[in-house]
Amino acid sequence: MIRLKTKIPGPKSLKIIKQLKKRNGGWSVSYPFVHAPGGEGACCEDIDGNRFLDFGSQIASNPLGYNHPGLLEVLRSYQGSTPVKFAGQDFVIREHLDMIEKLAGIAPKGLDSAFLINSGAEAVENAIKLCMRKRPGTKFGISVERAFHGRTLGALSLTNSSRAHKRGYMRFPMLRLPFGDRAVERLETILETEAYPEEIGFIILEHFQGEGGYRIPPEGMVKGLYKIAKNNKIPYISDEIQAGMGRTGKWWAFQHYGVVPDAFTSGKALQVAAVVANHKMFPYEKGAISSTWGGGHTIDLAMGMKTIEIIKKQKLLERNRRMGGYLLSGLKDIEGIQNQRGRGMMLAFDMPTRKRRDDVIIECARNGLLLLGCGTQGIRVIPPFVIEKEEIDEGLEVIRNAVKATSRKSFRHSGKIHDFIACGRSHA
Repeated sequence: MIRLKTKIPGPKSLKIIKQLKKRNGGWSVSYPFVHAPGGEGACCEDIDGNRFLDFGSQIASNPLGYNHPGLLEVLRSYQGSTPVKFAGQDFVIREHLDMIEKLAGIAPKGLDSAFLINSGAEAVENAIKLCMRKRPGTKFGISVERAFHGRTLGALSLTNSSRAHKRGYMRFPMLRLPFGDRAVERLETILETEAYPEEIGFIILEHFQGEGGYRIPPEGMVKGLYKIAKNNKIPYISDEIQAGMGRTGKWWAFQHYGVVPDAFTSGKALQVAAVVANHKMFPYEKGAISSTWGGGHTIDLAMGMKTIEIIKKQKLLERNRRMGGYLLSGLKDIEGIQNQRGRGMMLAFDMPTRKRRDDVIIECARNGLLLLGCGTQGIRVIPPFVIEKEEIDEGLEVIRNAVKATSRKSFRHSGKIHDFIACGRSHA
C-alpha cells in the first residue's frame, strides 16, 4: 500500500536527479524519485523511504512486480559468478538454448527458432532483416499510423507515433496504413496501383498498439491484412514488445485474432529481446544477423525463463483476464475520464485534453501512484500481474481524486515535482 514520508521528490532523490539531469545525454525522467532496493509485489520504494503503487510496471518490463521470491531465488543462484554477460553469438552458454526452447514452447506451432538480442528495437531491426533477406526485390515496408516499433534507425522508419522521434534522422522507405478497417482497402490500393507484392518487404503490426495510444485493432483490419499478406506471400510481422508475454491475457496479442505471423518480436517482460520465427526464415550466411551480446545475458536469460515458468505455474494469464476485468470495471465507474479500454492487464483511458492528462499523471505521482501517458491524451494502466484487489481499489481511488482535483479551475501544481516529471511524453 502507498506510504509517503516526504514530498515528491524527496530531498535525497532530488539531489541525485538534479545531478543526473546535468550529465545524462538522453534526459527523459518520467518519475521524480530514485528507486531503492525495497518494495514488494506491485509496490516499489525510493531512497527517501516513500512507498509507491506502480501502475506502470517499468513500462511493461516488470510483470512480476518487485522482489518476487521466485526471481530473488534466481539472483541468489548466480551470486559470485562472473562474467554475467558472454559474447553469446560466438561462445555458448546453456541458458541461450534453454531460452529459445522456452520461447518455442509458448509460440504457435512452427515458430520453432529465435534470435536473441538486447532490446525491443533491435528485435524489430532483425525481424525486418529476416524478411528483407528473403525478398531481394524489396523496395519498401508497410507499417500502421501512430505505430511505435523503436528508435534505432531501421525501427524508427516504421515508427509513426511522434515527430520528435524522427527529427534530423534518416529513414528507409515506408508506406503507412490507416488504423482501422480502412487499412485493408489501402493495402489493396497499394497492390493495385503502387507496387507488386514482391516489392513489399513486410507488413508489421502491433496487435495492441502501445505508445501510439493503446488502441486495439478491429478484427476486420487484422484478418483482412493477414489474408492479403498470405495470399501475396508478403511476410507478416507482429510486434509483441509491449503487449506480449501475457499482458493482454494471452501469451501474445496476435492470438486474440487467430492469426500466426511469419515472425514476431518479444522484449520488455522477457528481460531480453527476441525475434521468433520458423528456422527457415533465418539466413544461413554467417554474419547476416549477429550481436556481440545476443544470447549471452546470463542472469537476464535466467530471469526471463523464470518469468515464463511463474506465469505458467501461477496461471497468471487467467488471472490477468480476471483482475484486468475488475480493474477496467473500476475505471468505467470514474467520472471525468473517457474511452476506458483494454485487454487483460493492458488498459488505458483518456482525458479531455493533453494538459488534463499531464495534470492527472503528476497529481497521481504526488500521491503515490505511478502512471504513464500514451498517445495524445491517454493514460496507461499496466500494473504488475501480481497486483491484489485491495491495491487496485487503492489505485482507483487515487485516480478518482486526481481527476476531481485537476478539474477545478483554480487547480495549480506546486512544489518541484512538475519540474522533473515527463508526463505524457512517449516512453519505449
